[in-house]
Amino acid sequence: MARQLRIEFEGAFYHITSRGNLRGALFFEEKDREKFIEILGRTKNRYGYLLHAYALMGNHYHLLIETPKANISQIMQNINTSYTVYINKKYQRSGHLFQGRFKGIIVDKDEYLLALSRYIHLNPVKAGIVQKPEDNKWTSYKLYINKAGSNGFVDTTDTLSYFSEKASQSKQAYRAFVEAGTEQDNNPLREAEAGLILGGESFKEKIMSLLDIVKADEELPQLKRLRGYVAIEKVIEEYCRYYGESMEKLRRKGKGKKGRQIAIYLSKILSGKTNKEVGEYFGIKGPAVSGVIKTVEGRMNSEKHLKKGIDTLKEKMINE
Repeated sequence: MARQLRIEFEGAFYHITSRGNLRGALFFEEKDREKFIEILGRTKNRYGYLLHAYALMGNHYHLLIETPKANISQIMQNINTSYTVYINKKYQRSGHLFQGRFKGIIVDKDEYLLALSRYIHLNPVKAGIVQKPEDNKWTSYKLYINKAGSNGFVDTTDTLSYFSEKASQSKQAYRAFVEAGTEQDNNPLREAEAGLILGGESFKEKIMSLLDIVKADEELPQLKRLRGYVAIEKVIEEYCRYYGESMEKLRRKGKGKKGRQIAIYLSKILSGKTNKEVGEYFGIKGPAVSGVIKTVEGRMNSEKHLKKGIDTLKEKMINE
């Protein structure tokens, strides 16, 4: 199995998952879950990370972790190794417990903290284990809504502060926010670029600049995919074929041309070119490219058909 690309820096924010080997169980009784939480507490004290949310499912778990130090690999190695040793000793078994190494998606905290917190806490509901998120004792949800609070184990302050400065009001508002998502298809992880980066264009650019110092390695498919730039000419060609528009029309200046905006957006995110270089191709200045990207991102949030089309084109061109 190809090893995963790891991006580590101070203050990084991750959605972490780890699954049982061959999709097998990770937790066999309540005491196993209690032990895993004990391990989380120990590693949290040792490595100084922030735990914003967790959910322990049957054959996998979810963690939302922030690392003031650049040490996510060290943290996760300790967690999974410690738990594997515990399970193997308790049940007199040997071999792998987890399916390879953990999966870590690096996340723009400002943009996705709330969405991922809700997604994690609704996992047992979506899986049909319980009807209400508070009915499952193996997530951090109750630590968000109970009067007693998290007792320092789960770091709830950043999440709750989005709603109110008053503790009681913020907890009520958070509960309403989570419950509002029970009937929605709200998995933000589908938006992750190459299964690795979740955030807007400026965030992706920041992460890509960090990747510039990573040595290219054929054993890192995520890195190859992220660096698999597509020529602007190819982007425009595929766009025209998909939407049935002419290349001449797309390159012609003019306000209110939504198709041209989409072409500029795709060219920017797929070509690896600077705003200035993309702007020169379309006859506009670099700052205008930035404005177009924000406009299209806003439209994608409200126009599902547009997002679906753009995602289809991106997937097609990246994988060719």
